[in-house]
Amino acid sequence: MKITKKQKNYFEQEGFVIIPEFLTQEELEKIQAICNASIQEKEDELRSKGVAKDGINVLDKKYFINHARKKHPELKSVIFSEKCAEVCKATIGENAYLHNEQFVVKMTDKATTFAWHQDSGYSVYNGGADEHNPYITFWIALDDMSSKNGTISVLPFSREPSSRELLEHTWDDEVDAMVGYRGDDPGDLVEVSAGSLVAFSSRLLHKSGANTTDKPRRSYFLAFTPELFHYKNSSKGVYNSGEPLLVNGVLQY
Repeated sequence: MKITKKQKNYFEQEGFVIIPEFLTQEELEKIQAICNASIQEKEDELRSKGVAKDGINVLDKKYFINHARKKHPELKSVIFSEKCAEVCKATIGENAYLHNEQFVVKMTDKATTFAWHQDSGYSVYNGGADEHNPYITFWIALDDMSSKNGTISVLPFSREPSSRELLEHTWDDEVDAMVGYRGDDPGDLVEVSAGSLVAFSSRLLHKSGANTTDKPRRSYFLAFTPELFHYKNSSKGVYNSGEPLLVNGVLQY
């Protein structure tokens, strides 16, 4: 897969690019099945503990399932693939290290919205990371995404130039989330088919709506950083996982 000059220029101008049919049908079905199994494991875990909430996971409402590749190593064939490398080269350059990997699932619930934020804003203001150069987020749709099931909205750089830099984020109890933007721009709704990729800068403001359908809304989230960065408290070491995808333009797998 090759990223066109037009796509690369659009990313530089607006902070995101949409790539339809990023996953093959076989890859999509494989990842959907692993996601379903991961949901079941998370629900069983919560029920066995007798709790309805564990961190940001809420039983029957929303799940953030990290590091699924450790239980399901077949995911690595997608994570550390040539096509992921091509997107990274076009957006963050010749070096790319895995920063995060998780399933993000919204069940039927009107409270599963997510406020405007930058991913780097969460890393710094909620996760304790040191300030860093932008990384790239891969938001891969595992279902057809629409306003009805709580797809994301993005706020292009051209309409909010200040977001090219890291914005201060503060916790808002009312929405139970970090908030990095309180302006009036509603953003652009991203409605894509299952298997599509939305690749965006970790400084791009984005949010998501609630899932009002009777089916789960599943997405697969990957992030790659051009360099390893640390916690503000340096004694904690490297903030991200650090597994290399690209080093000096060379695929590592």
